[in-house]
Amino acid sequence: MREPSVRRYSGRSVEEWKAARRERLLAAALELFGTEGYPATSVERLCTQAKVSTRHFYHEFQNKEAVLLAVHAQVIELAVRTTGDALRRTADRPVGERITAAVDSYLHTIMADLRQARISFVEVVGTSPAVEEQRIAFRELLIGSVRDLGETAVGRGEIKPKDFRFLGLAFFGAVNTVVYDWMLTDPRPPEETVQQSLRELAVQLMTS
Repeated sequence: MREPSVRRYSGRSVEEWKAARRERLLAAALELFGTEGYPATSVERLCTQAKVSTRHFYHEFQNKEAVLLAVHAQVIELAVRTTGDALRRTADRPVGERITAAVDSYLHTIMADLRQARISFVEVVGTSPAVEEQRIAFRELLIGSVRDLGETAVGRGEIKPKDFRFLGLAFFGAVNTVVYDWMLTDPRPPEETVQQSLRELAVQLMTS
């Protein structure tokens, strides 16, 4: 018995159309939440930007908050992944080099696009219980990387045992404050200047 054929429109399946529609909405959210802000952006504005009807919007997302959750997840998942990749690439290197590689990867991912930085450090803070829960969950993933890196370095005799969760909280709290201030400063300091200062802070926290 033959499999039923997939209905196609202009050479694409229904699922391909839905995926493309969702990506347009996420791209619109990145642009509008990252420039005009989450509170200032309506569902109708998102739909206009994405060239999607409001009816189709609600096929993809329950509400505006769900779009914020999705676009924030995209940004932070990429940052978590690139940070993990940096740690794996430097697995056999001294702890200072590993910290530098991880911090550089994380900050470059977050700061390379001001829209991503604004969503990650401004728009998600205190927006709703669900958004706050996701923000904290991603923070815990990053702190887990700090703990793993620190415990590995202790096992190698490179540093003394410390409360690595506390150090992770301190470092990412500093990142939030520094990057937020960097975004608002005019003229904005070079990205590398901020990254260097935070890189040095991370090394000092972990190795001193």
